[in-house]
Amino acid sequence: MRDLLKSESKFSLSLGVGAVAALVVFFFIATNLVSLIDRPALDNMFRLASHPQHADTSVVIAAIDQKSLNFFDRQQLVGWPWPREFYAILVDYFKKGGAKAVIFDMDFSNRLNIQDTESDDRFANSIESSANVVLASVLIGGDSGGTRTPISRISLTRQSGYGRLDIPDLTSAVLPAGRFMQNCRQLGVANYIVDVDGVTRRIPLLFQYHGTVLPQLALAGFAVGENYSAADMNNFLHAIPTDRNGDYLINWYGKGGPDGVFKYYSIGALIVSAAQIMEGRPPEVSPAAFKDKYVIVGGSAVGLMDFKATPFTIYEPYPGMEIHATVLSNFLQGDFMREAPLWISYALAAIFALVISWAFFKIGKITPSSLVVVASIAGYIVAVFIAFYNYSLWLPFGAPILSIILGFSFSGAVSYVTEGRRRRELRRVFNRYMSPRVVDEILTHPNELELGGKEMEATVFFSDIKNFTGLSEKMSPREVVANLNNYFTLTCDIVLDHGGMLDKYIGDAIMAVFGAPLQSDKHAINACLAAIEVQDQLKKYYSLDENKKGPVFETRIGLNSGKMVIGNIGSLKRLDYTAIGDNVNLASRLEGVNKEFGTKIIVSESTYEQVKDSIEARELDLIKVKGKQIPIRIYELICEKGKLPVSQAYLIGMFHEALYHYRLRKWKKASEIFREILRISPDDGPSKTYAARCKMLEKTGVPKGWDRVFVMTTK
Repeated sequence: MRDLLKSESKFSLSLGVGAVAALVVFFFIATNLVSLIDRPALDNMFRLASHPQHADTSVVIAAIDQKSLNFFDRQQLVGWPWPREFYAILVDYFKKGGAKAVIFDMDFSNRLNIQDTESDDRFANSIESSANVVLASVLIGGDSGGTRTPISRISLTRQSGYGRLDIPDLTSAVLPAGRFMQNCRQLGVANYIVDVDGVTRRIPLLFQYHGTVLPQLALAGFAVGENYSAADMNNFLHAIPTDRNGDYLINWYGKGGPDGVFKYYSIGALIVSAAQIMEGRPPEVSPAAFKDKYVIVGGSAVGLMDFKATPFTIYEPYPGMEIHATVLSNFLQGDFMREAPLWISYALAAIFALVISWAFFKIGKITPSSLVVVASIAGYIVAVFIAFYNYSLWLPFGAPILSIILGFSFSGAVSYVTEGRRRRELRRVFNRYMSPRVVDEILTHPNELELGGKEMEATVFFSDIKNFTGLSEKMSPREVVANLNNYFTLTCDIVLDHGGMLDKYIGDAIMAVFGAPLQSDKHAINACLAAIEVQDQLKKYYSLDENKKGPVFETRIGLNSGKMVIGNIGSLKRLDYTAIGDNVNLASRLEGVNKEFGTKIIVSESTYEQVKDSIEARELDLIKVKGKQIPIRIYELICEKGKLPVSQAYLIGMFHEALYHYRLRKWKKASEIFREILRISPDDGPSKTYAARCKMLEKTGVPKGWDRVFVMTTK
């Protein structure tokens, strides 16, 4: 138990608990279970701290929306799917406007009508003449029925530096049909990565198909628009940050759709505008609006089912083509989201688990420890937000937060077991000696308790029953025990209520210590107030009719303050938590001095000096107790300050005047005043003592070398 009370032991315990918590978090990191926290946290961070204003305005959307479908349906011109000639009109329209790249996020793998080759040929010719069209492909793993046509003509050269990238090796593909693929400037892969919760957050930048490497669709559009060579592409890929799995972490700008971050154009309006130009009329939308733009063409109508789950899907459906728009904008702006390396997760998990465990055992209280945990979590979330918002850096989220929670939880569990055992032991030991309030204080501040023995400043309370032997002779043993138990109950409850520690019972005597085992700067006044209340309550108790039939116990109390050794003292087989030292013995002697003066409470000068502003007392004498050579000044404790009756204050004034004459050896004058006090208050014990002493000294004279010190010859 002593080891558990030592700070070194707590430090070791906190290290052990923190290490266990860290190892558990390491397991969550290694098995990717921590992503259950990271994924929604990342989504929420994008919603809270994205930068819509950073979206590149050169990226625009040409959407096959419901309005376009309805328009052509009402005109009874065509139904869905549209003839490829429509897309030829669009490509020519964008070429006329000066678009940098036209990226189709659409499936052109099949001919719509084997009889309608003219429409397909026109689209193929427009693709070829435009020389900036990027078409989408979908790569499939395994034997899934897709084509196996080699497409090395438009693939990249695999570079050794691509080793850090995740390059899925897929064996089947859904490719644009015939001349569409032959004539397009570049082929891009429209594959997505969907996390286990169905949300798209990352994409591979490159894909391998039959020994060739193809770029992701947005990357292909970027390369076409920037007119990148293979060498340029290689350099650019080296500059793009990837996550720990080699995939690109998309930096989202905000919600999708026409009211989102990218400019939307309805394809119906664009086709009508192209027709208006052909007819020599002013267009509804000028092609000049697409000067130097990257145009992404795709479907946004509900019936086309081209919606993907993203962090912003909670606001409204998110068209799949806008994912490519977002990635393309990232590339154009160099607006990359960087993810901290994996080792940072392990490091932060270890640091937080150890620090929180150490703080828990250092503080030792649940409430302030909980506040530390809350502050740590809040502080780290703020740090993650600042890094995310200002530096586009995604710090580990789940691992640190989990390590804080587990560090706190494990520490609490271990503390409950170890501290609980210790608390039960301490409570068992001290409940017999102290009030529950003091015991609770000890359990709250166990580090202030030293069970092995410690020198402390305290006040000793020593009481004894007047003439107990004579009273007990008149009672049977059973009656003695019953009456003594009533007396002890009343007296000890008062001592405990004032924060005293019951040290021991010695027959009918009680020894208590104030200011231990927890140090208190109010030990002296607490002891004095307890002594006063004991006398008051005993007087009330024995004045009750039901208690008048039995013996009346009068107690005498001695109080002394000073340094003493307090702790577990005894043999290896039997220990007592007690106080020892000269100041303890002096309190016992002062209790006995009450017999000499006929008083009930005597305090030493060391106690009086600490409480003189709070109590009423009168100086009694300068004495040498038995076994001591140094004289001490003693006082009779009367009551709390402000509660002394005027008549009694007058008598105390007379007593001090008489004591003054006594010390000047004016026996006659002193004796007259003492007798006057006795005339007014016949039971005043100190006046009786001094009146008798003056009478004796007047006859015998003072001994040679008299120093006004009275030497006690008994205990």
